[in-house]
Amino acid sequence: MQLPNQPPTMLRPRLGVVVTSWQHEDGAEYARRLPELFPQSAPTELVDLRVCPRVLESEQDIPDIADFLSSQGAEALLLIPGNFTLDHIMPLMAQAASLPTVLWGMTTREAWGAFVGVQQTFFPFKELGLPYKVVIGNLGEERIWRKIIPYVRAAALVKRMKGLRVGLMGWRAQGMSDVVFDELALRETFGVQVVNVGLTRYERTVNAIPAQEVETAWNKMQDRFDTSIISDAAVRYGVQTYLAMSRIAADENLQAVTIECFHDHLGGPCLGCSLFNDQGIAAACESDVPGAIIMAAGQILSGQPTFHVDIILADLAENSAIWHHCGNMPTSLVAETGRLRLRPIPEHIGPGAFGPTIQATMRPGPVTALNLVGRRGTMRVAALQGEAVPYELEFPGSAAKVVYPFDLAEALEQLGQAGYGHHFALVQGHVGREVAEWCELLGLEYRQF
Repeated sequence: MQLPNQPPTMLRPRLGVVVTSWQHEDGAEYARRLPELFPQSAPTELVDLRVCPRVLESEQDIPDIADFLSSQGAEALLLIPGNFTLDHIMPLMAQAASLPTVLWGMTTREAWGAFVGVQQTFFPFKELGLPYKVVIGNLGEERIWRKIIPYVRAAALVKRMKGLRVGLMGWRAQGMSDVVFDELALRETFGVQVVNVGLTRYERTVNAIPAQEVETAWNKMQDRFDTSIISDAAVRYGVQTYLAMSRIAADENLQAVTIECFHDHLGGPCLGCSLFNDQGIAAACESDVPGAIIMAAGQILSGQPTFHVDIILADLAENSAIWHHCGNMPTSLVAETGRLRLRPIPEHIGPGAFGPTIQATMRPGPVTALNLVGRRGTMRVAALQGEAVPYELEFPGSAAKVVYPFDLAEALEQLGQAGYGHHFALVQGHVGREVAEWCELLGLEYRQF
């Protein structure tokens, strides 16, 4: 089974599967065989099934099944009645597992009464406020899995984001009101921790990196880069900054970072941000904590680096946008072949601007631009799905040209009217359905184009 416009590296969630039954009703024998039958018709290349061998028949079964799901690291639960089931045990099972739940209703004769049982449980699930997704159909139906996969990926994303540590080196960049954040709301919503590293510690760590350590690191990576138009001093400063970022990330156990590069440190962290994103550490520019969080979410979903950008140009007649930043393109997303060109950041754009930037465009393919802004009570996410196309860089920096199948001007007006920000994470693949389910689970406003 293939889902269109998504990379093969997409998140493969661990889905706990529990068959329910009532032994006094017809179809009980089929229900007992269902734990073995179920995986044979499931797209196991997209989802990691953890099928419980024990059938759920009564409340007494729940503790042992919950222990099984926990031991298997299940990130979502699928309850599928194999025949008629007393409905009250299904929400009790979901509560014991504490997992978002798929309720699968089969309508075949051999699964006698299964649909009646699952229908009866919709009401308590809703009234109890339990997170659930209903699918109706029979084994092997691809239509059903196309609904299940985005939901269970979203459930897995909720779980995998918990405990994420975001290092903030600096504070709000000058003039960028839309990167403000509500630290406690972020912890409450996503389970992430903002680690206040500070700009002073960042600068002190950069200055403490020995020259020999810089040379050793540069010697290991220099064959990847074209340095014909940049000074050795600028290159080595970028490497020095990358090593400082790496030291801080290791010391603080960070999975995401953002730096107050605008204005006094423009160019210094660009190479480090590029390499961090290649390594799976979400690195956002310009003190954008929400940006780092949505980048991390995009990386977990797609299994690929994300690119922190804003729109610098748009052709509204063509419905295309040039997404750009100073020079932070993850090297693994670059369209150009051969050695990547490093260019010094233009020093006139800010006091202290100095360092190497990656001159590159993004490889073609489907992408989703994601934006996260807001505080407690207003937090919201927007997504724009389009196609990155070949593009020749017109100005310094890293960029992607993306063409959209909708009226881009109208979309940008709606985003502006809804108060979204200017920073986006470009994610590989179309992940809008997964993000929609994720926002639903988290109780966030969501807008997609």
